[in-house]
Amino acid sequence: MSHLDSPLNQFIRSSWPLLALALAGCDLTGQYEKKIQETLQTSGQRAVFDQNLHSSFTEVIDAKQQNVGVKLRIPKLFDDNSKSLAANDPRAVTPFALPGLAYAIERQFDDDKDPPQFLPAYIYLAAQPKGDQKPDAFQAAVAQLVGATVRGATWSDATLTTPTGQSITLKRLRADGQQPFVNIQKNAPTAVDGRLDIYYIDGGSHHVLIGWRIPKPQSQKYPQLETAIDAAMGTVEITGSPPADSGGQPAPAKAAPTG
Repeated sequence: MSHLDSPLNQFIRSSWPLLALALAGCDLTGQYEKKIQETLQTSGQRAVFDQNLHSSFTEVIDAKQQNVGVKLRIPKLFDDNSKSLAANDPRAVTPFALPGLAYAIERQFDDDKDPPQFLPAYIYLAAQPKGDQKPDAFQAAVAQLVGATVRGATWSDATLTTPTGQSITLKRLRADGQQPFVNIQKNAPTAVDGRLDIYYIDGGSHHVLIGWRIPKPQSQKYPQLETAIDAAMGTVEITGSPPADSGGQPAPAKAAPTG
């Protein structure tokens, strides 16, 4: 994006008529000032998303590599240094294999140590056909699966902000504590404190899970990562499953190369 098309310049161009009227003394009722403040607030909210997230959406797919009608924008920190891991990759299923896991996205981050230690952060994308299983029963099964490895994992409501400033509430399974992360320098799992968040989305015909796992030392060096994750979940859109003959294909490549 050129400096001429920056969010600030776009805001200035769109707000100039209001600013001109206010400066001319025409803001007799305070409405122009109110609109300016509202525009500033909206611009600031959008900046959080534009600064932290890829502009393109990543589609959630199922085991058959078909879109399930759920998509989101993922953090820019998951860039060309990221790698997509197949559902049967050992790193994708450590320390647990989410039901319906299609693939995981892995990105190695350094910490503040000297020399630095690199550990991975993960995005998990999973879609399980519902069949007769209700959301509550599915969530209970996921909590039991995750809790066997990461203690204290419980579901609760998470309120998130969308790019338009609205609020949405999603079910989130959160657990903090010791978790294994593969140290690429040693090519062996290293147990460190980490945060696990798994969000449940009712995808119509599928139970959809979007998971995030971050080692604490890396999140301390890159605090914007947690901000970006919250922003990413605020962009979740449920469009419904495309027709079987629509040729819908996953689109993670623009956001995170397959490596």
